[in-house]
Amino acid sequence: MIKVSWLLFFIIIPIFCSGNDFRIGNAEVTVSIFNNVVSIESKTVEEFKTCKFELTGQIDSVKKVLIKDRIWGEGERLSIYHDKIFETTLTLYSNNPFLHATTIVSNRSNKIIEFSKFSVATILIPVKANFKQLKTLGTGGLKPIESAEGSFTYSLLTNPENQNAVLTAWLTQLQGIGTVEPQLVKQDNNLTYKIGVNLDFGYYKVNPGEDRGTDIMLLGFFEDGRKGLELYGSHLAKVYDIKLPPKPNVYCTWYHRDLNGSGASTEKDIQTNAIFAAKNLAPFGLDTFQIDDHWQSSMIDSLTAKNIKLGKGPIKSFSKSNFNYPLGMANTAKNLNQQGFTSGIWFMPFAGDVRNPYFDKEIFAKNSETGLPYEVKNWSGTCIDATSPKGELFLRERFKRIYDWGYRYFKIDGLHTGAPSENIYVNRAYEGKPIFGKAKIYNQDMTFVQAFRRGISILREEAPKTFLLGCTVTQNMLSFGASFGMVDAMRVGPDNDSARKGVWSNVTKGAHYSGNLYFLNNKVWYNDPDPCYVRESNPIEKARWMVSWQAISGVMGTSSMQYSELSKERLDLLKRALPTHDYNAYPVDILENENPNIWIVNNNRMNVIGLFNWKEKEETTINYNMKKMGLDPNISYEAFDFWDNKYLGTIKGSLKSILKPASCQVLAVKPVKNNPQVISTSRHITQGLMDVITEKWEESTKTLLGTSKVVENDIYELRIVLPKGFSAPKNAMCNGRKMDAKVDGSIVRISFIPTKTDEVNWKIIF
Repeated sequence: MIKVSWLLFFIIIPIFCSGNDFRIGNAEVTVSIFNNVVSIESKTVEEFKTCKFELTGQIDSVKKVLIKDRIWGEGERLSIYHDKIFETTLTLYSNNPFLHATTIVSNRSNKIIEFSKFSVATILIPVKANFKQLKTLGTGGLKPIESAEGSFTYSLLTNPENQNAVLTAWLTQLQGIGTVEPQLVKQDNNLTYKIGVNLDFGYYKVNPGEDRGTDIMLLGFFEDGRKGLELYGSHLAKVYDIKLPPKPNVYCTWYHRDLNGSGASTEKDIQTNAIFAAKNLAPFGLDTFQIDDHWQSSMIDSLTAKNIKLGKGPIKSFSKSNFNYPLGMANTAKNLNQQGFTSGIWFMPFAGDVRNPYFDKEIFAKNSETGLPYEVKNWSGTCIDATSPKGELFLRERFKRIYDWGYRYFKIDGLHTGAPSENIYVNRAYEGKPIFGKAKIYNQDMTFVQAFRRGISILREEAPKTFLLGCTVTQNMLSFGASFGMVDAMRVGPDNDSARKGVWSNVTKGAHYSGNLYFLNNKVWYNDPDPCYVRESNPIEKARWMVSWQAISGVMGTSSMQYSELSKERLDLLKRALPTHDYNAYPVDILENENPNIWIVNNNRMNVIGLFNWKEKEETTINYNMKKMGLDPNISYEAFDFWDNKYLGTIKGSLKSILKPASCQVLAVKPVKNNPQVISTSRHITQGLMDVITEKWEESTKTLLGTSKVVENDIYELRIVLPKGFSAPKNAMCNGRKMDAKVDGSIVRISFIPTKTDEVNWKIIF
């Protein structure tokens, strides 16, 4: 949950007239106010050195204070009073490159002040004549500056040639939805990048005599925009006090509807699948079985999904199982738990159906124009109001019931109904359209965002220690920033089910929707790109593309298949992708290509680089400077190709590769050493990143020692580089057993078959 900052003002400078010169600064940024003009200057980034920060109305007065914040430490603040009712504070902290800005609304009248949304500020950045290389990155993806799109939560202006960037982002979205609206404009014959920064509340009320705060916006200048995004992700995790539970590796029923015609699978099929997976995939990391739509009864006799006469979309009762699970949902949860899996289930927490007599109409939010229950036009149903006593009681009973059945993983769909709003699936960019519906909630002291977060808080209270996967932000992007700190994972893109048949746009869809949100993964939540597909109907190169991207990026790993129907080769693809890692991977060329070709993840032992061709019918040539990848261009690196199972020799300065159509390449990369070292392993696509726990060279005894995680009966191979002067090892042992050794050119392959799933110690003497 959110950390509420406390502030200690230990020096207060009295209020002065607005014409005076006010200034605050730190090592990164200076903010000054002179003659009603607020200027911001970067001390480190020449490309975007200065900008103006325009507020609504006239500045009435300014004061300067020194502060100390529990999260961010010491800093300086300018409090700007403007347009009669607003106080906007601009704060710089000593060890923080971001400017923090927030607005307080003061009502000194005898009437209620009401907003649905308002503009917080407009930021003006001068743009040089050679502006055409500049790009913008937001929730809609990477665009040329001339085509800059509105964005939810964040927007980055960058020069891809030098990586310099300005990041505008919302640190909190506790009361409103933060949007950013950039555009390139001409002012006084000069080009200016104009950024409108706004909050949309649905409904925001300030009572007479009341001061009410809003949310915190950030503005930062960075020599490398990627580092700015990563720092932003870390700051979000800090301000919301996020401590993520272990990342699940999930089987989902939804995408083998072709098996039995039901997205929920069936009582029998899921039990059969679980028994097979417990033996063949659980040792590799599969740990959760999640049942999707079509498990639930309508609660009306003779009414099923096939003859339904209620509202559009799924049946929304979630109280009792239908014919797919005749023994009830608690029985299936018990069976899955007995196989060692966490039991998961899909439902729509805040959705009902006004046409179904099962629901009391008093639990719903109201349409502000008609006074009737607020019903979404497209699919999602009728919005349950978490702020009303009857709505809260209904939700508590719903959540507790499912929890008591034994489910500890919830996939919660139609989230936007928790803040009365329309389903506008699929969307990413902010186009200025209404975020919320014309609705009214019971407690009008709450904004719609507060009502949304209240609903998820109720779910947390009734289902403690349950993993929450939100689904999906592309139904309505209000559930994006409003869900920060509330859910453990988020479906960040739409369904990709036709990837089952190799449809290329869907094979790449998860990566496309997740790429520009990489800085949230493993920090704010786990990005869920939807499942990978390894079945025969998806060509092998495309299946490898999907599992490789999932494995390298470290997103949440999901698959959807009756596993016993897979061939040995196809099942092995899943084994090599399980589990996904918890490191902070990033798309190297995210500021250059809307669909990044290069991903990298590393630890203190090695680097793993994923190269991805986004073209289905054409080759792609990679030629990329290693310095821009965070590697030293002046030293040589050993490289090993996982899918070709081949040592590539050394690389230096730049990484070059030609990728076949619809293909990928996964390289293990380590600096050249004078002694033997592990360059790759067979266990996982990441080639030792996760399974090699320790590796040490003893020069005095010419011995390579290490510890690895291995899986029972899964042949484990260490690929060890042999520098000049070294040949086949004299002896190779693992837990007292001899390992096989085979020299293959400049490497030696050392292997054994583990007798159990465990950590093993190996010792190789040269």
